[in-house]
Amino acid sequence: MSTATDDMHAAEYSVLRDLFSDNISTHNAAESLATIQLSNTTEPESNISSLWSFIIKCAYEFPEHQTKLVDTLVQLSKLPDAKLANGDPILLHDMRVWKDLPMLGWQFRDEWNAPIPDGPPNQRASAISQMVNRDKFTALLMTTKEPVFNYSWFALITFRDALEAPADQEPGQLDGLIPAAATWIQVLGADIYGWNEDFGRRGRGGSLWDGKDGFCVERWQLWRERFRAMAKREELDDGARRAAVDAEQMMQRIESQSQS
Repeated sequence: MSTATDDMHAAEYSVLRDLFSDNISTHNAAESLATIQLSNTTEPESNISSLWSFIIKCAYEFPEHQTKLVDTLVQLSKLPDAKLANGDPILLHDMRVWKDLPMLGWQFRDEWNAPIPDGPPNQRASAISQMVNRDKFTALLMTTKEPVFNYSWFALITFRDALEAPADQEPGQLDGLIPAAATWIQVLGADIYGWNEDFGRRGRGGSLWDGKDGFCVERWQLWRERFRAMAKREELDDGARRAAVDAEQMMQRIESQSQS
């Protein structure tokens, strides 16, 4: 897998290196990244799609700076419309550059297709870390309450994959999925408890859930019970079991606080 520091993104990485070192603000970083991508307006779609891939890689490789990356994306969405030579706004798939951050959600969707590979322990550990950082970054974007980051569906499919399959689900995948799901509880748990969104058939449950095709208190309660069960599965690694314990306890506190 390529890294954020590859030569292909040397200019962008230079900007973020200054950001991470507190040499520039997130607004300045957003302006610089936008200028780099639009220096060649003949291929804005390719350039902007590449930018999203680069930023997500940085979120994986520099998780300690995810908050700054979130703020930079917020600032990008608030930049003035990018314009074509004739003065018309640049639209990509009917989305404005930069207001709508076109194709960013599509890039996240691609990230959800990455499984935990069978392989050497260091390779598996890297894939698990990437999965958890993916979900943490996406959840942090949602904490901004900016409409452009309407990514609750990604939370739902993580919970479904981690917690709604039968008990004999492949533990190798659960070693990543359980802490990834727990991250959503850690970052957005109280909000998720109150979500009531229905996604239709794309929000359908796994084999252990046949209720609403979206968020509801009853589905939350299933997830809490499943975290408790996962904490006792000896074939899971220690990190997954600890994450399950912490998530189940946090969910209990959230329920108690909502009822008090």
